[in-house]
Amino acid sequence: MSEDLFRVVFDGSLTGEFDSATAKKRFGKLFHLATQRVDLLFSGREFVIKNNITEEKAMEFMIKVSEAGCECYVQEMPDENEPDYDELRTKGERRLRYRRPPRTGAMVPDRRMQIRRKKDKKYFLDTKKHHQKVPLAFQSYPVISEDS
Repeated sequence: MSEDLFRVVFDGSLTGEFDSATAKKRFGKLFHLATQRVDLLFSGREFVIKNNITEEKAMEFMIKVSEAGCECYVQEMPDENEPDYDELRTKGERRLRYRRPPRTGAMVPDRRMQIRRKKDKKYFLDTKKHHQKVPLAFQSYPVISEDS
């Protein structure tokens, strides 16, 4: 049985024990970081500072960070085999949300040039069979045989 893996996430918040300059200095000393890197980590964005570790190691890491005067939290690693969205689509569903329009300048076939319904095909073949004038809507259709 595989053990659950965790990660430690830091967002730059402070515990309040030290002022921000002292907390940054202690945090930088703990991880042996330059001041520019420390300033980046304290920007307010979330950063994963430790990945793929056991819960015990993650808690030890979190204690060290809190002793430096900063707050962080432990998060369970997402399973790589599970999709990152909640619901799975059924086989027949389409991904409408992520569909994009065609690129600018792309050659898109005109769907009006195709017979899509059986009754349209039947009507078109009947008019051709009786040598009637083909309606304007059907004049752009390609030549169709009865077996297709």
